[in-house]
Amino acid sequence: MRINEKPAILTGKPMFNETLPVVQPPIKPHIENILADCRRILESGMITNFEYVRKLEKAAAEYIGVKRCLATANCTSALMLALKALKIKDGEVLIPSFTFPATAHAIYWTDLRIRLVDCDPKEFNMDINDLQEKITDNAKVIMPVHVFGNPCAIEEITEVAEDNSLKVVYDSAHGFGAKYRGKQIGQFGDAEVFSGSPTKAFTTVEGGIVSTNDSEIARSVDIGRNYGHSGNYNCETPGLSARMSELHAAVGLNQLPHVDSDVKKRNKIATLYKHRLEELPGLKFQEINRDCVSTYKDFSILVDKNEFGLNRDELATALEKENIMTRKYFYPPLNMQDCYPELRAEESAYPNTSKIANNILCLPMFSELTGIQAKGITEAVKGIHEYAREINATLHGKR
Repeated sequence: MRINEKPAILTGKPMFNETLPVVQPPIKPHIENILADCRRILESGMITNFEYVRKLEKAAAEYIGVKRCLATANCTSALMLALKALKIKDGEVLIPSFTFPATAHAIYWTDLRIRLVDCDPKEFNMDINDLQEKITDNAKVIMPVHVFGNPCAIEEITEVAEDNSLKVVYDSAHGFGAKYRGKQIGQFGDAEVFSGSPTKAFTTVEGGIVSTNDSEIARSVDIGRNYGHSGNYNCETPGLSARMSELHAAVGLNQLPHVDSDVKKRNKIATLYKHRLEELPGLKFQEINRDCVSTYKDFSILVDKNEFGLNRDELATALEKENIMTRKYFYPPLNMQDCYPELRAEESAYPNTSKIANNILCLPMFSELTGIQAKGITEAVKGIHEYAREINATLHGKR
């Protein structure tokens, strides 16, 4: 570990000899078992939506504590199917402006309308006060997001939904393994939708899962992922090709028993990050809801240049020289995405979202990240702060 040496951007030795990724799928310890299962699947000839998918759906439902889980090809199609299952023909879906674009894409492809809500400045989740202000007669669904696996204010959202006769579908893409007041995320709303993509604490490499206690929603998603028919090829509804393959289910089945321990590892790393960086000026962290457990799908810091000495982009550049990958996430936010000109608004329209999106930087976070690696990252950040003035001069050509 580098001590008393200039940062790499100032010709010092990089903190790491090889690039440290910002994310990494939690499957390395299970590769041999996964490969064995994949061989059995390929030899059987039953590749899609068969035995392993059924086992994964049952195991996931038992883990979450719901009646049904339904596996899909990806989280975006799962969100689309969950929205379609509500049988809403027209209306607005309220979502946070600070989220991954797929949250909005699912609404777009179901012909419903997107209504943006600002985020809470501390927790990064949907702001309840702004949510209440944004509800109109056209509102039909609230789709909150557990940002980075930090559970939303579920009780407050439930109350708002009941007071206004709104459905609730949680975009729980980051939330598999999180807990809200002792209960697993996945038990709330009309349905919750998880992602199994490689960056998550639970992964199927690619895939999605819809969890629900509503039998009608479950049936609608079930046939909807299979072109819209129940097995007789007579389509009841225009569905999707959104079935999960057996190979992806095999990955999920092998990793599912280790989700809780992986989440604990991520929380331990997050605690280490905070402990070692909290005294640095100009850095703030996402606050986790009281009585909740976050999956820490990402670990983010907010960078204030006036106090830290460098802005988010400058810090990212300096860390890259240390062979430390970072990510500006979510940036740009939904109200600044090119694909939604109708949502474009001045930063003042979503002040909390704008401040977070413009200053957020995600540090490496994955289940196999070691304490030594995390300490090295924090030492790099400390060193960059110490030499902030000199780095500024280097980056901007000042003498």
